[in-house]
Amino acid sequence: MLDSHHILTRTEISRLSRRMSRSFALFVLLFPMACSTTTTANSGQLTVIAEHGLMAELGETSGLICSADAQYTIADSGNSPTLYRIDDEGVIIEGVDVAKKNNDWESVTADDKFFYIGDFGNNAGKRRKLVIHKVSRDDLSSEARLTFTYDNYEPKKNELYAHDFDAEAMVARHDKLVLFSKSWLTKTLRVYHLNKKDEEQHISPVTTIEGLPGVVTGADWDRFHNRYVVVGYSSNAFGIVDPFVAFLSEDYTLMNSFTLAGYGQVEGLCVKNKDEIWLTQENSPFSIAKLIKIRLATLEEDED
Repeated sequence: MLDSHHILTRTEISRLSRRMSRSFALFVLLFPMACSTTTTANSGQLTVIAEHGLMAELGETSGLICSADAQYTIADSGNSPTLYRIDDEGVIIEGVDVAKKNNDWESVTADDKFFYIGDFGNNAGKRRKLVIHKVSRDDLSSEARLTFTYDNYEPKKNELYAHDFDAEAMVARHDKLVLFSKSWLTKTLRVYHLNKKDEEQHISPVTTIEGLPGVVTGADWDRFHNRYVVVGYSSNAFGIVDPFVAFLSEDYTLMNSFTLAGYGQVEGLCVKNKDEIWLTQENSPFSIAKLIKIRLATLEEDED
């Protein structure tokens, strides 16, 4: 609790404002909303099989990787520049600082040699430098900083939560990084490709996707079923409404989407195996931060 003489720093003001916004948004969850066209989890196609509370350091978890031996996650703006290794119940095994600063870390992905950490959170649309940290998996040393800017990006014209130049989801696949936009303004998902080696890049959408029930906050490539899995939430002028999971084909066609009734701001996602996806959810006044495990049933007829 702050006393009456405490002067808030910019970081404290930012975090307080964000939490007030999230609290009000989650308050909206208590009231009936219009019927969704998506299918609800626990429908027989998506089934929640386990939940585990996350430690305080991961209260603002914002990305997730599933690996053979463990999982990895990060926390977003206002937290330390730490890559955390967690066990199957979300308990921190170790944490290593892998950069000098965490401006707004929003995604983490990996290939065989490197972790890629996206410091590109841009809710206000004002950031001039959007960064991806490339970190060696062998010794967790920083290999490079990949910087990029969007085509037609004019920060002076952007307004908070009312533009399409934000992103919180990234997937390492083959020789590229696939970036999924958080399109506040149009709700039309933009997909970008980045080169894993070029240290400065100017990117344009390779495609757009209509029909998702909200903004995307996490993604992974499902190698078992050759598709992308994305997670996010629907939003309006008041904030968060309903979280969802959706499936995209290899060429970014929307296949299915499913609501996650009873959950809040989901941020991280990884495909654990052919039958499970795991999610992380930030804390809120109504729920602690969680690691959520979901079992998948067959979703397409051609998988029978």
